[in-house]
Amino acid sequence: MSEYDECTDSLVDPAVLIQLQAELGGDRTVVGAFVRTYVELLPWRVARLHHALNNLDIEDAMDAVLSLKTSSEMVGAICMRRLAAELEISIRLLPNASHLQELRPQVELIEAFVFGTICELQPPLP
Repeated sequence: MSEYDECTDSLVDPAVLIQLQAELGGDRTVVGAFVRTYVELLPWRVARLHHALNNLDIEDAMDAVLSLKTSSEMVGAICMRRLAAELEISIRLLPNASHLQELRPQVELIEAFVFGTICELQPPLP
């Protein structure tokens, strides 16, 4: 399996949401609300990454990527989680904030999967 296989098939692992629903005693409404919030905030989270890069703000970039990675993991957005984890590593490896612009292609790749991730999360839960 290559590092981008998670982004070529399904962008979302429905088993994660099924597990979350089970942990919540089968309550679909809570899981549905959680997914709706993720979907609503996903474009904002990516915009926040762009903003941090434009402002050369390494602390905000790290905070934004960790938020994206964690929330993506919780809803089973496997591609977003994978790309956010890779961006996190890249940020950590930068010598200083003035190099943040070099990470723009990674943020653009993340952005390319926003629409597909949202589409896969919007169908009703099983």
